[in-house]
Amino acid sequence: MEQILILSGSNESGAALAVFLGDSFRCTPKILASAYQARMALEHNRRTELVIINAPLIDESGVELAKFITQETNANCILLLEQEQAEQLAYLSEQYQVIVLGKPVSKTILFQLIHTIEIAVHRLQRILEENQRLERKIRDMRTIDRAKFLLMQYEGMTEAQAHSYLEKYAMDRRKRKPIVALEIIDRINEKYL
Repeated sequence: MEQILILSGSNESGAALAVFLGDSFRCTPKILASAYQARMALEHNRRTELVIINAPLIDESGVELAKFITQETNANCILLLEQEQAEQLAYLSEQYQVIVLGKPVSKTILFQLIHTIEIAVHRLQRILEENQRLERKIRDMRTIDRAKFLLMQYEGMTEAQAHSYLEKYAMDRRKRKPIVALEIIDRINEKYL
């Protein structure tokens, strides 16, 4: 994980978290002190993967910010609170998918938690990439089918002839079928429509 944001009202705690993350995960987290700064940073960098809030912040408790992060961004959120507060706000985990931990937190638990989040982020990234690949494939198939349909409708070809025509057209021009399908669609639109 490379895009990590640390929010801490205490400079020492924020720096200690940054050193821990840098040593453990070979990253350079950005450290901020206020919820306002965090909202601005998240607005400008939609690729943030993890936000660790060491509450309280200088301008709010951190609870509203944690809700905002999980509801409005793709980032995961760990909210570090005093033990008593963590027990009272445990509902945030289920209701808002905020990971709530009571302070003090052991380095081992924090490491395991962040490592688990890192695994989940990588798996999700692979799923999103596969989804995008499949969406492109579906778009390409629709374009090819549209070109075949237009060839059948306006050029009087059968489906097999339209398919063969598209394949030959793509081979002759050394282009991918979806690209030549777009060319054929444009050509038929200019000619007949």
